[in-house]
Amino acid sequence: MPIERSVDHIVVAVGNLDSAAARYETIGFKLTPRASHPLNMGTSNRLVQFAGRNFIELLEVDRPGGVEDHDFDAVPPKFSFGAHNQEFLAGRNGISMMVLTSGDARADLKEYEALGLQTYAPFDFERKARLPDGSEVTVAFSLGFVTSPALPDLAFFVCQQPAPEYFWKPDYQAHGNGARSIVAVYLASEDPDAHVGFFTRLTGGALEEIDGGQRIAFGGQELLLMTPEAIRAVVPGFRADQVGAAEFAGLAISSTTMASGFVPADGACGLFIEWRSA
Repeated sequence: MPIERSVDHIVVAVGNLDSAAARYETIGFKLTPRASHPLNMGTSNRLVQFAGRNFIELLEVDRPGGVEDHDFDAVPPKFSFGAHNQEFLAGRNGISMMVLTSGDARADLKEYEALGLQTYAPFDFERKARLPDGSEVTVAFSLGFVTSPALPDLAFFVCQQPAPEYFWKPDYQAHGNGARSIVAVYLASEDPDAHVGFFTRLTGGALEEIDGGQRIAFGGQELLLMTPEAIRAVVPGFRADQVGAAEFAGLAISSTTMASGFVPADGACGLFIEWRSA
């Protein structure tokens, strides 16, 4: 049986990080300072950290000339974080990747390979992070990428942090909108059942049929695989007619002050935000 995992973070690819961060601040989020990944990734980010130990990563490809290409012919094949997000942004802003927690990224890749999922070489990197007191520390990550041929525009990975004490900071987790945690991720697809096998193996979650799709519960969160029309029935203003074959449509975030309501996709850089009472 697959190990049950939880959401570590969601990557939101944006064309302009400064304007995206300003928009999220208007919604009531507090963001970490801008930080840059290594040149071969070509990306920079600002994070919305939550006390529930997951986060939103607003990500810009700001150094496209340095982005390393995929090498799918290598053994094992190599997946490029920067190239994937660069390709995604050629079409739209929005959720480009879903990331799961990991205590050992290399062991997780072996498990996923045994489950028949498409895996890639592990990827390790470091970057500088600025703490609330203004000092800088080095944070490190080990990533294990997974993809599904039925979801060609999206990618997934597990994320291992050797020194999480330098990453998670309460000062960045106090939001004006009371946000506490990502509790659900919505995937819009005309055929939700087509993705059940992949996501149950990826998350180790329990499957339940719901109106208009399927629900996978894992790690105290849920992944909602729903038709665009079914999402439109519960999310006011959702543009079901603009959904491609399959894409991440939005997030549900628990809040101590926002018991209900939505931020539309045009107000949150390509994804809607649903508020749920914490």
